[in-house]
Amino acid sequence: MRHFTGFVLLIIGIVGLCMPAIADGTPRRVITVGAPATEIVFALGAGDSVIATDSTSTRPDPVPTLPKVGYMRQLAAEGIIGLKPDLIVGVEKSGPDVVLNELSDLGIPIVILPSLAKMENLSDAIAMAGDALGRVDAAKLLSDRVQDDLAQLQGNDGADRPSIVFLMAVGHGKPLSAGHETTADEIITMIGGANSMAGFDGFKPVSPEVIASDASDYVLVTQSTIDQLGGIEGLQTHPVLGLNKAVANGRVLAISASTILGFGPSSAAEIRALADHLRKAEQGS
Repeated sequence: MRHFTGFVLLIIGIVGLCMPAIADGTPRRVITVGAPATEIVFALGAGDSVIATDSTSTRPDPVPTLPKVGYMRQLAAEGIIGLKPDLIVGVEKSGPDVVLNELSDLGIPIVILPSLAKMENLSDAIAMAGDALGRVDAAKLLSDRVQDDLAQLQGNDGADRPSIVFLMAVGHGKPLSAGHETTADEIITMIGGANSMAGFDGFKPVSPEVIASDASDYVLVTQSTIDQLGGIEGLQTHPVLGLNKAVANGRVLAISASTILGFGPSSAAEIRALADHLRKAEQGS
């Protein structure tokens, strides 16, 4: 009987140790919506809890192989409900609202991060995600790292800023350029450039005539555009993008499509590296 009592106490002790992990409310089945939200969750060390993402999320590994719940603005409640998430972390403009309301009414917690089209909101977004995931300390460390990277960009604001135009190929339609109030515009400013298309707001299609007449010092494109076209040479032989003078002269700067979609934890380091590349190009080294 004494041995049996000891065994029972051992079992109780093991259960007691396990209970905090079960009852602490830490999410175990997380769905992320929006590339920056996905990157933040993984950067906080909670990647093992992510069971699905939206179609804009492509990094880090193993995100490309995870189940997808559709485009971030065209979510369907049925597919998400079937995955039985205990938390959804999304970016601003995730939706539609009717779907998010339906999921919320079912008791699924939803955290919508502030706009990550602005770098200034990244620290708050990291803190919100860290709180929801029970990773407050990790969020503080991650935010500090991002701020360190951003601090190293402060010297790139000279008076003679090179002009930079953002261009992105979109299927068989007109390429897009980026005006004021866009991630591309903020990137250009942060690396020490002046946006040639700052006269309008948002991303807009531009004609071949506008692209050919543009006299910017550099062109900023997504790395995926370069990859899809087969490198810089492919960019230069593109029937429309190749008309641009900066493209023809090989004065090409590249940024990840994920950062154009919204600023995530790795964006600051990526932009810092791009600023270093531009400075060296300007110095002729």
